[in-house]
Amino acid sequence: MKARRGLLLAGSLWELVRFFLVLFVLASVLQVTAGAGPWVFPWLLVVGSGNLLIAAGGGMLALFPVRYAPLIALLRLGKALGVFCFILLAASGALRIAAGSALLGVGGHAVSGGVVLLGVFLLDLLFLAVLISWRPEEPRVPIIDPAARLPEYEESEVQDFH
Repeated sequence: MKARRGLLLAGSLWELVRFFLVLFVLASVLQVTAGAGPWVFPWLLVVGSGNLLIAAGGGMLALFPVRYAPLIALLRLGKALGVFCFILLAASGALRIAAGSALLGVGGHAVSGGVVLLGVFLLDLLFLAVLISWRPEEPRVPIIDPAARLPEYEESEVQDFH
């Protein structure tokens, strides 16, 4: 039970990291474009802020699973739409520019955008699998032993005065 909630919390934290990582990749690609001005970055924040809802919802579900159990359907839908949009971007060829650019250089090695985007896609699929396999926890109800019954009713000080 704790491992499932831990996976969900890790996925929620991943969504937060993913938001800034994808924002960084898109900003670095658009930075070299001649027509892009300083107005692009705020628009990227506005357009990508929907992913923050998945991060917040996953965190709430991981911390309070019984209370926020109805959120799981919306989280699944949002994550599935994100993965589907990523697949459409890859199929249309729109990710080629980002995949070919070098993002970070460490020593003699550079991390390309393609490696980052592939990692984002694989971790998105993993988080979607966690969301799909999530089953709501049952609220804890104390089990009453049928042998431990209450004593039979007996009259006490209050008597039958009908």
